[in-house]
Amino acid sequence: MNRLQALTPLALACLALCAQAQSQDTAQVLPPVKVQGQREDYKATDTATGNRTATPNLQSPQSVQIVPRAVIEDQNALQLGDALRNVSGVQFDFGFNGSAMPLTILRGFPSVSMTAMGSMSGSSTYYIDGSKVTGVPINMANVLSVEVVKGPASVLYGRAEPGGLVNVVTKPIGAVSALSVEQTVGQYGLWRTALEASGALNDDRSLRARVAASYYTSDSIRDFVKDKLGAFTAALAWGPSAETTITATLDYSDQRYRTDYGIPAVGNRPADLPWERQFNDSPYLSSGKTTSLKLEGEHRLSSAWQLKGKLLSLRSDTSEMDIATYRADYMAGMTPDATCPGTGNPLCRYYFYVRPDGKYKLDQFNVDLIGKLEAGGLKHNLLLGVDAYSGRKTGTTYFQQIASVDIYNPLLGKTPPLDLAMSGPLDMEDRNRWTSVYVQDQIALGSGVSLTVALRHDRTSAIYAAPGTEPNEKSFTTPRLGAVWQFVPNQSIYAQYQDAVSANNGRSTQGPNPVALEAERAKQFEVGHKIELFDGKLSSTVALYELTKRNRGGSVPIAAAPGYDTITIGKARSRGLEWDLSGQLTRSVSVIASYAYTDTEVLEDPTYRGKKLANVARHAGSVWARYAIDSQWSTAAGVFSQGQREGDSGNTFQMPGYARVDAMVAYKFGWAGAKASLQLNVDNLFDRKYFTGSHQFVQDWIKLGSPRTAKATLRLDY
Repeated sequence: MNRLQALTPLALACLALCAQAQSQDTAQVLPPVKVQGQREDYKATDTATGNRTATPNLQSPQSVQIVPRAVIEDQNALQLGDALRNVSGVQFDFGFNGSAMPLTILRGFPSVSMTAMGSMSGSSTYYIDGSKVTGVPINMANVLSVEVVKGPASVLYGRAEPGGLVNVVTKPIGAVSALSVEQTVGQYGLWRTALEASGALNDDRSLRARVAASYYTSDSIRDFVKDKLGAFTAALAWGPSAETTITATLDYSDQRYRTDYGIPAVGNRPADLPWERQFNDSPYLSSGKTTSLKLEGEHRLSSAWQLKGKLLSLRSDTSEMDIATYRADYMAGMTPDATCPGTGNPLCRYYFYVRPDGKYKLDQFNVDLIGKLEAGGLKHNLLLGVDAYSGRKTGTTYFQQIASVDIYNPLLGKTPPLDLAMSGPLDMEDRNRWTSVYVQDQIALGSGVSLTVALRHDRTSAIYAAPGTEPNEKSFTTPRLGAVWQFVPNQSIYAQYQDAVSANNGRSTQGPNPVALEAERAKQFEVGHKIELFDGKLSSTVALYELTKRNRGGSVPIAAAPGYDTITIGKARSRGLEWDLSGQLTRSVSVIASYAYTDTEVLEDPTYRGKKLANVARHAGSVWARYAIDSQWSTAAGVFSQGQREGDSGNTFQMPGYARVDAMVAYKFGWAGAKASLQLNVDNLFDRKYFTGSHQFVQDWIKLGSPRTAKATLRLDY
């Protein structure tokens, strides 16, 4: 059965849903519903993510940047990383688990703790609709916008690295019946089909539904690399009254991939190799099948108070079977055809703690009480919340060395399958649990001045160790303080101080008795200026910050087994300037632009003191502009650039800077009763060879960007 045949039943179901909704619309005159288009507007709407309350951007004491759906569509961003490149201060580490799970770096620090222990695979971490998930592929066909909260956010969300968090906002359930079909084809086997239908199911629109499905597949110029992602979403919303809404959402994804393990450094630069060369020729495709159920409820208790609740339960079955290259010979010549001298050529290769049969479980529960009141002559916007989070990974991992490879004359494609009899099995207890309460008060002092005061208390239990090991149990209390002065209606200045905490799950083996690693702590000072121009159609945020992380991890080699022990030592600092601009310059011109100056340094560490943080360019920027020629034709182009970056924590090699140019042209027309558009995107227009990131502890996993790639998309909206 081909792809189109497989999607036909869903397409028929979507059409049936819309037909039913349309017949109900014609049977009764319903009250008008305001529909706001998203395609034309680059100006992001206000978001509640930064404060967990409905706070206008000008009144928020923090930089929160949004990539709206219009930008995602115009750039034809098929991966999360494609959308994030529009935001200042966002860069990338080496990513595992295919292109649907990038490892982001925010304000110099990875979004994944490199001190906490655990498998490298499945470590990509971000938030989906405000809930933290790890190792879950992002289906961009189901994304409304991508939000980036700059700097620490653990006071309101917990479990967050200090550089910030990425929140993916999924598409909502529409009240007006709608059907859309989208087909993208492109070079290197690119194919994505997306179908979506939503609308009311009864006359009073108290019952609404949405179903969506997509299938994405792509090869690569890179040898052996594959990416496949099928996804399905079904959501049902019930509003029994004007004060209450209950929503249930079922998501399912099936991902199969072979990770691009990049190329090594030779000397202080990436090896000069053909663009297509890559050394992971695993005879398996890794995979992940993930099912999640989300229940959300909102109830307005009065005109001033409302209650929000969310329950998320996620289950994933994984098979992580990639082959990793590494210049170190862990078996010390015990495998004669796998000896490597440690210079970058030849490279040793391993089934590096692969997990053929893994499981990931996540359960999260959250309740917020939000209300407004007056006390002491002041207006207060109060938030009271409780949060419970539990995550666990299981599955035996295996380590096996296989034949090494000459990077200049590789003989690949006949790698043997994993031999369990020749592999070292490892079973680890890998779980964490957080129970938290938090309170926030946003106080309006008058004359445009407001204060934000927040406090969170967490109790944590986490472990990554041999089964039976007692978990690391810690408690934390962290503050957030912010001030905003909106001195004119369209401008404000703000200042903020915030702590961040990330509990550790590991134990150091240094010394006679393993000891629990200290928690990572951080603090940030930030000041900024926000302005909205042209009646709010164009917004700008400029931020200055200093962010310091202590108890930062250091790795020391261990002799008993391949790998490293982690100890919490040291301190690192990031400080810089960020500027983000998005919206409409004129009726015809929309723009989204960013610039970041990021200066990083390791302040305390016996090995890395004085070094720069890996993968962080001192200068990085982007600009993308769209011009509507008339009501049918439009075109756009953009430049995305980064300066030179250190490739690893030891600063032993550097990745050169680059500037990549993308372009788009689109045409709108009517076809068979649908609003149609045909769009052509060309990424990396001038075919510039560049490097997107490297793992901070490894010199052999430098990932390349894609060459010039053309892709065409047809959209039909009914």
